[in-house]
Amino acid sequence: MSLSACTTLAVARDAAVPADNAVKVDDQEVTWGKALVSAIPTEVLAAYTTVLTLALSLTTPASPDAYLPFRFAWYGSWVLATPAIAWLLFWRKAKAHETIKASEVAGFKALGRAEIIAPTLAAAAWFTAMPGSPWQVNLSSGAFLLTSAVALSVGATLVGLISQAATKPTTYVPAGTPAAAASAIVTSVAPPTEANGVSRRRFVLRLSSRSTP
Repeated sequence: MSLSACTTLAVARDAAVPADNAVKVDDQEVTWGKALVSAIPTEVLAAYTTVLTLALSLTTPASPDAYLPFRFAWYGSWVLATPAIAWLLFWRKAKAHETIKASEVAGFKALGRAEIIAPTLAAAAWFTAMPGSPWQVNLSSGAFLLTSAVALSVGATLVGLISQAATKPTTYVPAGTPAAAASAIVTSVAPPTEANGVSRRRFVLRLSSRSTP
């Protein structure tokens, strides 16, 4: 899909109750397949491919390495730009959300989130493997074919594994939702026991009451 869809999913994960087993976007449960597809940064791939194709059109058989420094710079710039754009989109959407504090979820620690890492890996794999990649000029045809296969297979595997994490709510409790906090506390309580004459039920109620302002 796009970075927009991926960062929307990130906000939905934070807005969900931590005790929930699933995340919903537009009233539809986010499956692994949806999370995986959303990790494909189509906007970035389109921008990168369009300009690279233009640079390739300016080359000739006599000078196949024309504009090679530019092509490497373009490659590196978009590898770095992808997580930056994803982070910025996430920050803006978290800031606009009614119950999420952007300062709590979208700081620099957000760079380690699945919704930031997965699109970056997907983009880097595509940048490396696509025809016309600057690596194609520096490597022999066989070496580039092997490099492309490794980049795509490793990238797809890692993105698939990371996308699995994007289907579960985060541990963040949205602001102004004490019921959600109480629910999270209740689910973390141990199985029914009796300790010093205090039942588990009373213990849970006591914790719930403390979590409410």
